[in-house]
Amino acid sequence: MKFTHNSRKRMTKKAAAGCLCLSLAFMALSPIPAWAGPAGDIPPAATVPDSGSGSGPAGPGSAAPLPDTPPAVDDSFYNQTITDPIVHPVDKYTYEQMEQDILALAARYPGRINYQVIGQTLDGRNIYDIIIGNPGAQKKILFQGAIHGREYIVVPLMMQQIEYLLAFQDTGSYLGQPLNVLMGQTAIHFVPMTNPDGVALSQFGEGAIRSPELQEGIRAMYAADVAEERTTLPYEQYLVRWKSNARGVDLNHNFNADWEALNPTLNHGSSSDFKGSAPLSEPETQALANVIAQNGFLAVINYHAMGQVLYWDTKDNKKAAESYDMAVTASGVTGYQILGSKGVGGLKDWLQRESSPIAGITIEVGRSACPVAFSEYPTIWEQNKQIPILFCHYILTH
Repeated sequence: MKFTHNSRKRMTKKAAAGCLCLSLAFMALSPIPAWAGPAGDIPPAATVPDSGSGSGPAGPGSAAPLPDTPPAVDDSFYNQTITDPIVHPVDKYTYEQMEQDILALAARYPGRINYQVIGQTLDGRNIYDIIIGNPGAQKKILFQGAIHGREYIVVPLMMQQIEYLLAFQDTGSYLGQPLNVLMGQTAIHFVPMTNPDGVALSQFGEGAIRSPELQEGIRAMYAADVAEERTTLPYEQYLVRWKSNARGVDLNHNFNADWEALNPTLNHGSSSDFKGSAPLSEPETQALANVIAQNGFLAVINYHAMGQVLYWDTKDNKKAAESYDMAVTASGVTGYQILGSKGVGGLKDWLQRESSPIAGITIEVGRSACPVAFSEYPTIWEQNKQIPILFCHYILTH
């Protein structure tokens, strides 16, 4: 089921100006990846990058300017202030708030934003694809987030990124270029909440699920996980750390990338790690697969939490050079550590090894265990506010 709504009808501390030019030079280096497991499963102590080691252009450890040299002023749009913002990042930013903000953005910026429902969850929530820039542009990019329920801190981040691009489209600049010129050449898609049922469950517990059958299934999954010693948490805390969809399928294990070899002994729904009955068995993963097939994206950026790291690789990666270059570029502005990943079953893994592969990275925000503490949000925003326009520029110049 798909509904398309045209907004006319219905209603970002450093710019790292040299990072895009230098990223190709970094490609000449032989990467020494630190192998890790599936995105989102890294313990905090293993993933917080060493603040004394640089990981890319303008990353931590870059040479400081001479004392008598005044710092360059970055007047890019993402350093400006929106006087009356629609998006207000808060702890437990909900599906309902996101939906309301999408409609309000469409009303305020008619002709600049389109949105479509690309699927519906088992519990009846819509999965939204928000398109800004030039929907008809040949160069397209996708930003996807909250495929894991407990990683909902990325949702207000992506919504705020959208609002900044819209608010400053006519007046803003990036790397000395008018923002409207960059946006006019790219179609920028955002799916901020791929797993709204999982988000609601993590935020508010069993009562957030409307279906009695799904509620009963969730209780049965908890009983099975307790019996198998997969968890010792009380039920309420078990739900707070929920990653899966409402049927207990870990959506980032539900793509056809060595799917058969993934967790073969786990044969029932769970708060995490269950791969499902088959690749793309879930409405959420089907929605992503369909929108990707329909658009021919040049790059896909996946937002996860936590660890302040960037994953770029997988087994049989057909877009390894491009994906590593993207990771170097993102590290230049976020300061996040670059890691390889032998993850299987994930969206990035699948797209990098498909017959028509797509380059991509996973950006893991935050330092605290998921759900990431909202007190980290200002830092997360500063690290990530320019990521969308950075990669619009990237696909236009690579």
